[in-house]
Amino acid sequence: MAGSKHHTESAPLNFASGGNPVTAPGPYLSVVGWLRNDGYTDGYAQQIRHAIGVLVRQLQRREVPSEIIIVEWNPPSDRPLMTDLLQGLTHGGSVSLRVIVVDGRYHRPLVGSASKGMHSLNAANAGVRRARGRFIIPKALDTYFTEEIIERIARRGLKEDEAYRCDRYDVELEGEEWFELPEAELFDRMARTVVRHHARLTQSPYWGIRDLHTNACGDFTLMAAHQWHAIRGFQDDPTVLCLDADSIALHAAAARGVREVCWPDTCRVYKISHDHTFTQRVSQDWQGWQTRLERLLMGGISTSLAIQLRILFDYPRRRMLGVDGILGPSIERNFVVKARRYAKNDTSLVTNKEDWGLADEPLVERTLAQADWDVSPPG
Repeated sequence: MAGSKHHTESAPLNFASGGNPVTAPGPYLSVVGWLRNDGYTDGYAQQIRHAIGVLVRQLQRREVPSEIIIVEWNPPSDRPLMTDLLQGLTHGGSVSLRVIVVDGRYHRPLVGSASKGMHSLNAANAGVRRARGRFIIPKALDTYFTEEIIERIARRGLKEDEAYRCDRYDVELEGEEWFELPEAELFDRMARTVVRHHARLTQSPYWGIRDLHTNACGDFTLMAAHQWHAIRGFQDDPTVLCLDADSIALHAAAARGVREVCWPDTCRVYKISHDHTFTQRVSQDWQGWQTRLERLLMGGISTSLAIQLRILFDYPRRRMLGVDGILGPSIERNFVVKARRYAKNDTSLVTNKEDWGLADEPLVERTLAQADWDVSPPG
């Protein structure tokens, strides 16, 4: 398994080949995002370009040696590549823009592939596996980081045995006028139009797991590259549902001694609210006998027994709106069982294969913009 040594700032380890690390010049930070030109939301392409543009300017202003990796997953054959719309966002300076295209043949074998064209876990893993940064953060490309986040990263004081977390705030911005706002005014408006705060939740004591901040952790978990490689990225999911993987990754890292650090509330991830967010699309599927048994147990007999029965019989299963015919596992079976083992520092539990992130596959890569630090051949 690649990635057991610490990086050095002058010559970080480069895992981009997917095999053994080699010494090569590289950035301090890799931001890994994923997308698909499938009309995910109204004005999706415009918002993606805008959000990436804001991030590029933030990183350029703070002179953070960085790369933004955009994984175009399973591109529709009847539409242009989304990344073709991202030309001209930056040139030179401190930020490189890289594109990785993952052909549909890697998506079609997945259960539910006909109903959902994106697999965010596999897309993220393909980018993380090829990232060159000393630190890596997977990021939904339509979200925005406040300036305070970039400022903390720019200090270059991140520690290799820590995982950094920030809260996500969903905001309501209508129309297209906000695309033209100066950045300071845009972030001020976001702060005034919050409709949902994904704050830290206390884990149930009956689960018997570490009390980590897993709420919306897929939107901001920043760790050293070798830690991502140690846990082999996000867990393998043969379906398109992609349930619980971000939380499992955080617990897997903690089992290896990584300490969670939650940044202050000024460090926010903003997401424009829409009807297709993950939490809005996933629901529990309760059967009649399960509901009756739950009422009986939760009524005073034993909450612990109720949790054990959920694990044993895998209920309530979960379904995703728009993905017909697939029931995902219960959170107890899929997440709690693993998190309990990680709470005991059981690092023998590995949730992905050695070739995770399509490491051995010759994916199409190209460079949209090359930073001054980047000595790789232009794509």
